[in-house]
Amino acid sequence: MAVKDARNLFARLLPKPRKALAAEGICCVGPQVVVDVGVDDSRVERAVRRWLDGIVSVPPFSSRSEAAIRVVVDDAVAQRPGGYRLTIQPGRIELIGASAAACFHGLQTLSQLTSQAAGQVSCGVVEDWPTFATRGLLHDVTRGKVPTLATLKMLVDRLSLLKINQLQLYIEHAFVFSFDPSICRADDGLTPDEVRELDRYCRERFIDLVPAIASPGHMGRILSMPKYRHLAEIESAQPWERMNWPQRARGLTLDVSQPESRTLIRNVWNDVLAAFTSPVVNICGDEPWDLGKGRGGGRFDVEGMGTAYVDYLRFVCDVCASDGRRCQVWSDVIRNHTDLLSRLPGDLTVLHWGYDDDADYEATRRFVDAGFDTFVCPGTSGWKRIINAMGLAERNISTFADAGSRYGAVGLLNTDWGDHGHFNQLACSWHGIALGAACGWDAQHPIGSAFDERFASTVWGLEDASVVDQLRRVSRVADSCETWRLMGTPLGEMLEDATLPTIEAAEELAGDARDCGALLGSMSPCDGAIAQDFSELAVACLFSELFAERVLLAHSAGTQSAASVSQPRAAAHSPRPRAAGFSPRGHTVSADAPSARAAMDAYAQCWNERNKPSGLSDILTALQESVGLARSHDPEVR
Repeated sequence: MAVKDARNLFARLLPKPRKALAAEGICCVGPQVVVDVGVDDSRVERAVRRWLDGIVSVPPFSSRSEAAIRVVVDDAVAQRPGGYRLTIQPGRIELIGASAAACFHGLQTLSQLTSQAAGQVSCGVVEDWPTFATRGLLHDVTRGKVPTLATLKMLVDRLSLLKINQLQLYIEHAFVFSFDPSICRADDGLTPDEVRELDRYCRERFIDLVPAIASPGHMGRILSMPKYRHLAEIESAQPWERMNWPQRARGLTLDVSQPESRTLIRNVWNDVLAAFTSPVVNICGDEPWDLGKGRGGGRFDVEGMGTAYVDYLRFVCDVCASDGRRCQVWSDVIRNHTDLLSRLPGDLTVLHWGYDDDADYEATRRFVDAGFDTFVCPGTSGWKRIINAMGLAERNISTFADAGSRYGAVGLLNTDWGDHGHFNQLACSWHGIALGAACGWDAQHPIGSAFDERFASTVWGLEDASVVDQLRRVSRVADSCETWRLMGTPLGEMLEDATLPTIEAAEELAGDARDCGALLGSMSPCDGAIAQDFSELAVACLFSELFAERVLLAHSAGTQSAASVSQPRAAAHSPRPRAAGFSPRGHTVSADAPSARAAMDAYAQCWNERNKPSGLSDILTALQESVGLARSHDPEVR
């Protein structure tokens, strides 16, 4: 890479450093470089070796004063918690961190500066520190899509590059429990051995792997099983396999008043705590829709709902505390029972969440003022969508980060959910994931095109952000429409949905999706993970085009139906029929229509590249039902 390009990398660092000044000159990391790591944490030395491994042959490290690369801890120099100072001069690089973790995060900056410059880096100085002590991502691994261990490690590698220090795995049932293996098979969830290996991988990269275990709500899979059905507040009328996605998302609620319910929860947590080493656990506690409305209703009156809920939280906290763990809990229930806050354990961390423009951002202050460590929790806005609502996610993440900074929150936990079968693919969430990391590091981090350029360069190694700009165009409809949910809706019912895009919006989406797909198809990245990202994004563009055509067909069907009744005037629009398989029976499809069958095949291939088989058959069945395809040529479910 040219010197000029190497200097430009300072302007592409992600997260953007607080202070970064490029200077004249170039530092070349050459063969037999002398390295001194004066940090009392062997993980930092190994991180330095991993960084150098792709650049030069690494000799034995030395404490000699003439070392060309020096990494040390000195909190007198890096005075802010989590802060570091990186100084690059011709022939010398010095990284001083306030802690071992700060040194590690400084190394991620250095890695970005050298990643595209073949060991050459422009001279300069970076001084940096985070807004939030904890910067996390919650990743849904239970709503249908269960990542392979290799995928989770790739996720961890990228998160560490972005200075994330906490990863939560959200689990309702997708874990192989030793107390009852019938809850989940290894193909349908994570095994304890996989979690232990991932846990070690995370700790090596200064990331805390945290379990997020749903209860007392969102326990649909477990509480629909015959042996546990009697523990639900309102018993399920059908097995899990026959529930639709809205029913699964709502889940079933545990009757917390039964002693047997507490035995079940104790068994769940005993198995989970044996696999995860984090001193922190997320006990969830969100959306217990049926609490006190069924079996438990006769045991306490309506006024006792809050008390019963808090008593249950205290029980789960006691179970986890007995193993030395601190607990986190979602905010949605306790913010409605602020009179009970004084009864909660004092060391409980409140995870204050909200995912749309009407989220109660200001309520962050309520929990901080009550004395609780508080995280602000925005989202990537990918659930129930084909491509994430990038604009909505950007507003949500940046606004929550600002509120957290103003009111003294100690963490930002970005969330990447997978409601309705987890159709949304990981690649579609990376823009929101990276923005959460950036705003977690600096609550006032630049957004919009300034962020896009840093994101495209750091995560995908691109020279410009044209792909990100195209994705933003494709994602605009998703800001106000759950595209995946609506795609499976019958045409007649689509017309009754207030979020149905207009004819003009659908036509624009179809064109934007084709253009973006073509641009992605023209790229050939060498990195396998990036190539897989682009494949997933291309498939998402194809489904976005198919969705647009289905919207046009719905409008066409509505126009024809209205005309057959009153025939007030000729229809002003005749939609171009393009979506093969998505048209009503008897409709003529154009020859250049994107193939629904080919889209399903490509989607299945992408799924199998990064995930276990669990959940794919549900997605394919839903697509077959919505597009009317025969089932004799299903894409391969591994």
